[in-house]
Amino acid sequence: MLKIHKKSLIGLSLLISIIPSLIFSVKAIEFPDAPEREPPQSTAAGGRRGGCVRGNMPITPLTPNQDNSVKTVSPQPQFFVYIPPSKAKFFQFILKDETGNEIDNQEIPITESDAIMSINVSEKTNLEVGKKYLWEISLICNPMVVNNSSYTKGSIERVTLDENIKKELLANKDILKQAQIYANNNIWQDTISLVGSIQESQPQEWQQLLTSVGLENLKEKKLISEDSP
Repeated sequence: MLKIHKKSLIGLSLLISIIPSLIFSVKAIEFPDAPEREPPQSTAAGGRRGGCVRGNMPITPLTPNQDNSVKTVSPQPQFFVYIPPSKAKFFQFILKDETGNEIDNQEIPITESDAIMSINVSEKTNLEVGKKYLWEISLICNPMVVNNSSYTKGSIERVTLDENIKKELLANKDILKQAQIYANNNIWQDTISLVGSIQESQPQEWQQLLTSVGLENLKEKKLISEDSP
């Protein structure tokens, strides 16, 4: 009869215990080829001493690059923004088409600051494929004056997927696998939305995604989901 030493059993048990973590680390979600990011700077007077924001961190959109340009396949994409401690009770989200016409304008209550908030565009919004849209997010410290505090902006373009990518997504029902497919095709907004949807159960994946685009200073911040408007 084959004899197995006690030390061998202990070693085998340790190996079995670390295999899941090794597998998990291999499949950690990343957004490839993200450019180097400089520390975020305040873009409005409200971010300076004596203004709206309290502390050194400005309002920061969760995007993979400095110019905050992103892509999506969704007609109603979700946005994510870090809300710093401030005097503001609300922040404003504005979405415009290429001609400057507003297609969405929301004042969203700040339920908790020093946290990341998700923003759902309104149900009436329907981004068109091949078109680029401009978005703005600003803290509102004075109800009579908009954008007098910390402010950020960027652009989003709705794109379509080729048939091979669509088939790949249909073949993979796992959320992380779908997120990585979007990431591999440089589609940020759908990548972060999928990973954000499982942030509570798999926080490591959320943290890894933010780290991969230079947002490691936000990876420990609480994520707050906004109810659909």
